Amino acid sequence: MTRPLIVEGLITLYQLDTARLGGPVHYFGSAEDISSQIIWGGNEYIGLPMEATGFEMTSKGALPQPSITIANLYGAGNTLLDTYNGLIGAEVTRILTLRRFLDDGATPDPNAFITRDKFVVSQKTSHNAVAIVFKLASRMDHEGTQLPRRLLMRDLCTHTYRIWVVETQSFDYSHASCPYTGPNNFDTNDGGTTHDRDQCSRTINGCGARFAPGVLPGRFFPGVGKVR
Repeated sequence: MTRPLIVEGLITLYQLDTARLGGPVHYFGSAEDISSQIIWGGNEYIGLPMEATGFEMTSKGALPQPSITIANLYGAGNTLLDTYNGLIGAEVTRILTLRRFLDDGATPDPNAFITRDKFVVSQKTSHNAVAIVFKLASRMDHEGTQLPRRLLMRDLCTHTYRIWVVETQSFDYSHASCPYTGPNNFDTNDGGTTHDRDQCSRTINGCGARFAPGVLPGRFFPGVGKVR
């Protein structure tokens, strides 16, 4: 049996780049890994209650589609969503480096890392008062091209969807760009559900469930091919 490789002083860091959405780069890591101040390349990485899974490449060579869960205590996650269009299209960089390469380490080096993988926030799969879950897509698997001030994605809608507010028992449309205001509710698998679990899959199927047989207002571009 092959024993797993254990790397002493391994640090996992994340960068959330919201430049496409008009914001800055946010630097963070899991609170379980970051118990004290971490500064690397002059940037301070903040420890957050979070969980990240699914970053490993499968044996079949399929590109990973990881997910990140961040705590929404005190509405911190809500603030990010409201400020940056639901974070859809934001770039997430996952960096594995060693403790000794940090600014206060034995051999500080901001360019030294084991891996540096880039992903794009493709979908919000769960959102409640406790936590928010995002699905990521690998940049290598992100189809489309960017024209000035607009990101074209073949299979992913970038509309901001309505949010169910428990306190008022109604939908909040104040930040929604999706025009759907219908009474039917669907989950991220496009199946019927209740008001509090209403989440758009951000796919053409999800758009069709809400608007077909009429014109689909989704912000996706089925005719766009792979552009590198």
